[in-house]
Amino acid sequence: MRFIPSQVEGTSALFLFLLVGVALGARIFFALHQAPSPILQSAGRMAVVEGVVADDLDTRATAVRATIAVATVNGAPQLGKVLAVLAPGTALQYGDAVSVRGLLEEPESFETQAGRTFDYAGYLQARGIAAVMQRAVVRSQQDGEESVLRALFQLKHLFERSLERVMQPPQVALMEGLLLGEKSGLPAALTQAFVLAGLIHVVVLSGYNIGVVSEWTLRFFATFLPRRFALCTTAIVIILFALMAGGGMATVRACLMGLIAILARYLQRPALALRSLGAAVVLMLLYSPLALFDVGFVLSVLATFGLITLAPLVESRLQWLLSAAVRSAAATTIAVQLYILPALLYYVGVLSFVSVPVNVIVLPFVPLAMLLGFAAGLLALVHPALALLPALAADTLLRAMTWIAGGAASLPLAAAVVPAFSAWVAVLLYIPLTAWAIWAYRQSAPQARTS
Repeated sequence: MRFIPSQVEGTSALFLFLLVGVALGARIFFALHQAPSPILQSAGRMAVVEGVVADDLDTRATAVRATIAVATVNGAPQLGKVLAVLAPGTALQYGDAVSVRGLLEEPESFETQAGRTFDYAGYLQARGIAAVMQRAVVRSQQDGEESVLRALFQLKHLFERSLERVMQPPQVALMEGLLLGEKSGLPAALTQAFVLAGLIHVVVLSGYNIGVVSEWTLRFFATFLPRRFALCTTAIVIILFALMAGGGMATVRACLMGLIAILARYLQRPALALRSLGAAVVLMLLYSPLALFDVGFVLSVLATFGLITLAPLVESRLQWLLSAAVRSAAATTIAVQLYILPALLYYVGVLSFVSVPVNVIVLPFVPLAMLLGFAAGLLALVHPALALLPALAADTLLRAMTWIAGGAASLPLAAAVVPAFSAWVAVLLYIPLTAWAIWAYRQSAPQARTS
């Protein structure tokens, strides 16, 4: 029997799919069954850890958290990472060589306010962190060598200080969340209001957030630039935001998902976008299998898949909305909210009944607020007076967003807490939901199946 080219291509694709599946399965299996880190042998005791600061500092009002790539523990060579919880105001930078002393502990799961068990150990494992050092004290430190990441983090902090010169809290913290994904400075009450209103994704640097912003940015540039140049300009904007956030793994994932969302919506090649999404997920899991424990990674993948498959069909059902901008924002919000709902209820446990209308109202102003905030931060680097007008306009928009979120969250039936349920229930819910999403994708883009 003679094979025709299409049969050969199909056989090769099937072989490649099986090969990748076996490699990915083996990689995840060995990652999940690896032996505990030797660092944990010192857990429960005071220890001296020497190493290098391996990530940007997580600065909060009550503590500074530093991820340390370990060289030695109590003088014995070790490999791995430790999260050191330091006193407020501790001055360290990425790449600094440090020696810290504190109580070394194995991370434990804890229960959230919504009754969910947060797998803190898995969350840290996904970032390569084996243990936590509570009440750590810096015994010695030495400035690190200059590097690309060190320069990026310095640029990020310089921009944050520039924003803080022309904007006041909590608006400045909200702007840092919009631009850089920083949410540690947000007041607890404001964070809770954004959760109940279904807006917390706005202040978390996620694929959904970048996807929405990139869509509106592309619409702006497409009004006066050719499609190709508009796409390239939008991609550059996304990459600049990713670089401003430091270029870490979470940022790379968010940037990648945002760029894929552009392919889906504006290259009119949903098939290409789905293949790109699949390739991105496989590559990231091969690089870091424990990303499966990263809630942000899981939600970003689900949100991007929902955006690709469901948004076109939803938008076609909203033709009664005369404004194309409002129609697009509503379709994006509804599609993503529908598809991530089971996972969101499993992880967070809060069902927002006001999420869709609030997102439709607020999301159109997010790119403008980000643009104004970005301009204010840059101009304030030269002189605060130059940033007065964009800072004032950005502050006004952020106050409006905060007022809408607070008002929606205070409604009697704004949200409900869903009792905790098994992960298998979420998986079972995704079987019919995914089947419907694939059907919707095929209905909306039949020409893409042959591309």
